[in-house]
Parts: sequence; C-alpha cells; structure tokens
Amino acid sequence: MKYKLLKGCLFLLAAVCFSSSAYAGTAIHDTHVNGLKGDFGLECLDCHKTVWTEYFSIIFVLDEEGCVQCHSPDGAYDGMNDPDIGALNNLPGNYSSESLIYDENGKLRLGKENWCLGCHDDGTSSARDVAAPNIAGKSLSGDWQSPTAVVENDFQGAENLIDGDLATGNVAENDPEVIFDLGTAQDITHVRLNVVLDGATHWQVYGSNDLITWDRILYGSSFRAGQANWEVGPAQGWVEYRLDKFDPVRYVKLVRLFTQNRVPVNALVEFEFKADIQYGYLANGHKISCDNCHDTTSIHVDGIAQTYKSDLNNYTDGYRLADVVVGSDIVPALEIPRVDCNNSDSVKNDNDFALCLSCHDRYNLLGDANGVGDFYQNPPLTNFRNDAKIDANGNVVNDHLRHLGGRGFCGNSMDWDSDWDGVADSPQSCTACHNVHGSPNPAMTRHGELTSIPGTSGKVPMFNFQYLNSEGKVDPDLHDVMESTGGQTQFYSGGPGTPEKNNTCRMCHNDKVTYTRTP
Repeated sequence: MKYKLLKGCLFLLAAVCFSSSAYAGTAIHDTHVNGLKGDFGLECLDCHKTVWTEYFSIIFVLDEEGCVQCHSPDGAYDGMNDPDIGALNNLPGNYSSESLIYDENGKLRLGKENWCLGCHDDGTSSARDVAAPNIAGKSLSGDWQSPTAVVENDFQGAENLIDGDLATGNVAENDPEVIFDLGTAQDITHVRLNVVLDGATHWQVYGSNDLITWDRILYGSSFRAGQANWEVGPAQGWVEYRLDKFDPVRYVKLVRLFTQNRVPVNALVEFEFKADIQYGYLANGHKISCDNCHDTTSIHVDGIAQTYKSDLNNYTDGYRLADVVVGSDIVPALEIPRVDCNNSDSVKNDNDFALCLSCHDRYNLLGDANGVGDFYQNPPLTNFRNDAKIDANGNVVNDHLRHLGGRGFCGNSMDWDSDWDGVADSPQSCTACHNVHGSPNPAMTRHGELTSIPGTSGKVPMFNFQYLNSEGKVDPDLHDVMESTGGQTQFYSGGPGTPEKNNTCRMCHNDKVTYTRTP
C-alpha cells in the first residue's frame, strides 16, 4: 500500500513538474513530450528517474537508459555519446527553448549534419515500436577466411574445401550440395570457390541460422533452364561473386544444378567468404545534409512504419519532404502517385520531379534527338542509354526519358508500386529505380533495404541492377560508371518483370534486360 501511494505521488509530482510553463517551454520537452516532432508516447518516468536527496526530498534526473531505445549507441553512429551528434552532448540548458540541433529556421546547425544518422543507422533505434530505417547503410571490411567446419552432408570430400590446401578437393563427381558452418552468425558479402575446371558449374547459394529456414543470398547473373544461378568457371583458380543479401548468417549452402553433369575429382578445391562492402547515405548516396530534402519541422514520429500510402496521396507528408521553389512557384518535391498526362513531352516540362531536378540537369537527363531547344541532345548525354539499340529514325534512345514517359494512353499505365505494398499504383518516377540514400548497387539503384518492412530485407534485391565491365560481363563490385560498358538487371524466372517478382514495377521486357554503351 505504501509503495502504491509513493508511486502515485511520484507520477503526480512529475505531472506537476512537466505541466509548469517553465519546463513545458524547453526545447527538449517540446520535442519529446509536447508533440513538436510527433507523439513519442512517452511518460515522465520513461526518461527520468527519481532520486532521494540527503534532505529526504525527491528530485528528477535524466535516466540515460531511457534514451537508448531511440538514440541507439550500438549503431555505426553513436546517437548517445558521440561528441557531435550524441543526444547526451546536445541537451539544452535548463529552461532553454533553443535547440542545439536546429536553428530558428529548422535547419541543422553546423556540425550537426549527421544528427539523423544517430538513429537511422544499423543500430536498434525504435520509437513507438517502429524501427528507424537504416539510412547509413553498412561499412564492412575484412579478408577472405575459411568456414570453421562442414555440416554433415553427402558431399564427399567436403572437408577438403576448407583445409587451406589447394592440392586437394572434392572426392566424388556428382555430389549435389554442401553446407558450411561459419562458426557464428555474421555478415558476409562475398563467396569464392577455387576450381580446376575446363567447363562451368552452376550453383544456387543459400544462408541460414538454424539449418531449417534457408534464404537465397546469391542469385547470380547466369540462368539455365529458367533458374538464376552463380556460374563458376570455365576459368581456373579463384572465382568470386558478391552476395545479394547481407543479413547475418551462420550457415552457407551451395546447391549444384544439373547434377547429371559430372564434376571431375579435385575440380572443386577450396571455399572462402569475406565481409567487405561500403554503401549508404555518406558512402555512395547523396552525402548532402538531410535538410536539403527533408522538412525537419514536420511531424517525424507517428507510430507508422511506412507512412506514405498511394491511396492517401500523402507522399510529401509521408516522407517529410520539403517543398521546392521552381521559378515563382512552390511545388511538392515529387508528384507521386503521378497524375495527369505523363508522356515524354509532359515529362520534360512538368514539375513531377522538382526535387531531383533542383540539382540534376533537366536537359542532360531528359534530352534526346527529338528534343527542341536545350532538350535537343544527339546523342543523349545521359549514361542510361543503349548504344546498341536505336529508334525508327536511327537515333539512340534516352532510357531515362523513355521510362519516365510511361506506357499506355498519355503515359499513365500503372507500372510502379510506389508505396511498396505489392500493387502497382503509379507511372514510374525517379524513386522507382533510385534509392537516394545509397545502395549496394551502382548509381543508387534500388536494392530493397528501405522498401522492405523496417528491420527486414524481404524486398532485397529488387531488380538488382549491376554494371557490365570492359569485357561485357556483370561485375557486382563495379560502381564507377566510366569504367562500365552498360548494365544488367536480375533474372528471376521467365516472362516479364512484375512487382511480385522484383518488388518494384511491371516491365514491358523480361525481368532480365541488358543495355550496352560507350562510357
């Protein structure tokens, strides 16, 4: 009974404390309690703890553990203790209504440009049970290493594939699969096989943490009999490939296709893996301050994992985007879902992509041989073009313009699933294909990290665009457009691409498409 009375008194004291004008006006309480940034669903004792003084009076002090849930110190950017963007080092003084993070116009102050990444990294930030999407991406660097063991299976001589001896390999000729134990669940990004082959073998690669649930972690650029796979050989020596999913796994399973084709004894020599990839907003994203695109004064926390829904037409509010000044007009950052007429002529002159075109050159992006004035560009200057394919007039097609111009009457075919719910609801726009926050794949092309349900990778790897190298082959590690000779999307199965297959859009071509060009 005494405990209940004391607890009631503490909540009463807290209520009185935070309802007073002195405290309600402070920047920190405006943000966390008064709804300035949204409803965090916080009570007083979620952030404070009570302490008895030596005079037997109660004071309320900040409980640092209460901050951890949102300002994840366990991420790549320590949102708690970092000297510049850590929450504990940016508390305003008592009774101060001035934020140390934002100026009077809502812009991030000098030195606070990475403030948002304190929550939006690979840590465990969560507000109202909604995980903060990982904008910072991943930064992994490591050498090749061997698995710790081979799980008992029918692959004869499998232990030779991890013994470090390049003189021994498989014993039998037709074993279909092998499972490697990495020892612990860990991020890996690449696998490689050392082979002695005159031909090629074809593999599908899976990852697991329990040996029960297996997830495809590598699709590969080869396909045989309607199945995507990793082609190993015919070159001899190490053959490596970057994975398509980077979730932590303990077990890696290689399944060989077409087991009727024998593999010579000692043809498969060694298997290794590594973790080595850098991607994300500051690595290969836009790298500019977040408030260049986002309205930091808008409601930020609403308890909804993915606020934008096409049927609500709330793209600006859903992604907290700032409006854009175009001439004498103020227009939404992007028109999504796209309405009205969206053919190529409209695309060139409308403001459907105002935010993107506030930096990117409209004429270089959308110009072609059929353009007028500054839109006349022959050949197109965009890198997204297929030099091997020309239109009826003998001109190279601008593929940016072709895709943004849409299909069907007035370009209004609903080809893109803009709110990522599995149903196409809009003609295509810039963000159909590009993740401006950075991507494992080149040119910031979408890979599914931010479109998946937060905390999952269910939509990875989407259409999995990758560059072609100087030999015209897919190279998942190539990101320099000037070293590329075109690009290729992922093959999943026969027939055209669909949101069900690539989690993005309907395609008028097969889901695997290749273009070539001279840099």
